[in-house]
Amino acid sequence: MDKERKIQIIKAAVKRFTKHGLHKTTLDEVARDLRIGKATIYNYFESKEDLYYKTLQYETSLYLEEIKLILNNDANTPRQIIIEYLELKENIGTRYRLIIELLLHILTGTHVEPEIQCLNQLLTEEASALKDLLRMSGKEEYGSLPGFFALQSWGLLFSSILKNTANPVEENLIPGEKGPAVDKENLIKELENFFADKAGDNK
Repeated sequence: MDKERKIQIIKAAVKRFTKHGLHKTTLDEVARDLRIGKATIYNYFESKEDLYYKTLQYETSLYLEEIKLILNNDANTPRQIIIEYLELKENIGTRYRLIIELLLHILTGTHVEPEIQCLNQLLTEEASALKDLLRMSGKEEYGSLPGFFALQSWGLLFSSILKNTANPVEENLIPGEKGPAVDKENLIKELENFFADKAGDNK
């Protein structure tokens, strides 16, 4: 029962923090949404900041679970897996808004320490999941590729965000430049080449 109540509070807090942010959200509002007293929240969380950190952990864990399901889908080809992985990231703002806010806080220097810890956990576990994918190739060495690919995919996401908010007239300033879609294809090809090299080694 205690675990269920804690999850209920976290889910309510996710909605509040997503809509209003850390500073404009109050525990009174979260308690009112659940029709409980604010004192009940303090039975599970030390402060609003503690609750905020737990909501980040919760949303990060949901995202990572989805990533692992995609990367461990043996029914798909490596290319299909990577495309699904990148498509999840492209739509992350509609499903895991707090993760986007977390990254924006860090990029703008407005973050708090728990956000750094949460980001480190996210990147570490995501790179670990990518290692599991690369093991399907049968290779024993993949160096820094998992971490590099994870970071590049996040960079691709933010490139897309910037492109979508830029003035459309500016899209043709660089002749032949097609924007983030080219980078996405390059990322896919880089992973495909990793598997193709192994296939060539086995011939």
